[in-house]
Amino acid sequence: MKQLILIIVSVLIFTNSNAQSLEQNIQEIRTQFKWVNSQKNFKKVYLENEEFTDQIPSEGCGLDAYYKNGQIYKIVESDAVSQAVYVNEYYLKNNALIFVYRTETSYEPPAEEGGNLKKNTFYQERVYYKNGKIIRHLEKGTSVLHTNLDFKKIFKEYIPYLNTKIKFEKQYDLLQGNWLNINDKKDFFEIKGLSYQKYNEDFIPIISRFSFDGTYLQVHNTETNADYKYKILKLTDDKLEMKNTASGEVFIYERMGE
Repeated sequence: MKQLILIIVSVLIFTNSNAQSLEQNIQEIRTQFKWVNSQKNFKKVYLENEEFTDQIPSEGCGLDAYYKNGQIYKIVESDAVSQAVYVNEYYLKNNALIFVYRTETSYEPPAEEGGNLKKNTFYQERVYYKNGKIIRHLEKGTSVLHTNLDFKKIFKEYIPYLNTKIKFEKQYDLLQGNWLNINDKKDFFEIKGLSYQKYNEDFIPIISRFSFDGTYLQVHNTETNADYKYKILKLTDDKLEMKNTASGEVFIYERMGE
């Protein structure tokens, strides 16, 4: 009997301890959330449509990242469809995802001419993370989706593109413009934003998206879903030398005039 009582007491203590730990983690996340939204001196970078996704909604999409000293604290993803907007807010602490807030809002035409659009937020989702795992998941309303989004996976896909503009801003700026292969005049491409446009013999652009991690240029073809990887050997105002990691072939480009 005494042993049974000890087991019950131990279970109660363990359960209570876990509950307290969970609430403490939730409170820490809420504190970080409030702090981030109170900041006035964050820098902001913007990505649009093809710069970060292949799945572009009917009315377009955008990605805003708020950062300081190269560290991202908040990312806001907005997807617009006919008379509706879906927004995902990602909150970070020490470069780790800690909270996501999603809203789905419809906008109805005004009843009278000259009136305002009627805003109706019909779905809200809150996801709390600790060490990469979900510790609380809350929903209110009905989502247009059949299943919940994998925010952690989506977040990881966006980070390389944001870091290209934020952490590697100098190299990102140097890459902008038109480049011509010094050994093959038919091989040339243009980089504009995060868009990598390589032209074929008929001067038709093959549009891809790229990211840079300080050493490697990752190129993702948005039509074929193919990926290519190049090691940057040299990058200056007028010269770009890179190596295809798959074939080992080295390409040397010079900047073309505007």
